[in-house]
Amino acid sequence: MRILLALGFGIWALGFGSASTAQDRPLPDADALFRAVRENLVRAERETHRYTYGERRTDIHTNPFGKLGTGGKSVFEVYPSPTRRLTYRRLIEKDGVRIPATQVAAQDQRYRTRFAEVQKDIAARTAADPRVLEGEAQRARERRQRAVDDVVDTLAFTMKGRVTHKGVPAIAIGFAGKADATPSTRQGRIAQKFNGTLYVDERVNEVFSLEATSTGDMSYGYGMVAKLSEGTTVTLTREPVEGNLWMPTRLTMKGRGRALVLRRLVIDFAIDWFAYKRLPVESLAPFVDPRVQRQSDRRP
Repeated sequence: MRILLALGFGIWALGFGSASTAQDRPLPDADALFRAVRENLVRAERETHRYTYGERRTDIHTNPFGKLGTGGKSVFEVYPSPTRRLTYRRLIEKDGVRIPATQVAAQDQRYRTRFAEVQKDIAARTAADPRVLEGEAQRARERRQRAVDDVVDTLAFTMKGRVTHKGVPAIAIGFAGKADATPSTRQGRIAQKFNGTLYVDERVNEVFSLEATSTGDMSYGYGMVAKLSEGTTVTLTREPVEGNLWMPTRLTMKGRGRALVLRRLVIDFAIDWFAYKRLPVESLAPFVDPRVQRQSDRRP
């Protein structure tokens, strides 16, 4: 998901390409459009950890028929944290059946144990250097920015023109991997193997849809775990979740490949994000924060 969102960040780097089709009216000023879209995407990324949400996904594993991502549906409550180690994905439903309370309680206890360990580590480092929390957050921001910059440098963007996409008046922006790019991050290397189109809702300057197709094979675990073949398609949908803030709501992936070197795969994978709820306070671990849990309606 972050790789696809990074594609959206990349449109600020567009030049003044001409539209590929005739326009009924002039396109907006390119610099102004790209600046507004980028600001909206940056704001959404910055606010992500301030929201709990639900996540519904197809399980990723191979069944006897060689299909990847057809092993059932799982639903999670997600409690993000600015510290990645403390994000909690709480399994609450499997194939339409609620997870027994005892199993949910066991998950919760494992998370509380992890939180205590991380808290102890942070406390020890903070005693030696009071700026450790600030430094950790800054390093996380720098890692995200490096990945975004790498994706931008790896792709070429072209303004295609005005279209109607999914019933929405939009500006279409094409992207493709640069053959001579030398990406330094995993996100950049994956992005280089895709081309596709971003759709921007001109009324609010938000990327609401992305469609991409891989132009080369992608390996996981050096090809020993899985290899996705050229032609794999990916889509991403973003929608408003609160006021004028937009977040991802659906990701799909379809294609073919191989697992464990020999087994053929048919990939049909989807993730839905829903029930975004803003936290009452910014918290390192909202699931165990009493300031959050006093408001019982804050859980997804």
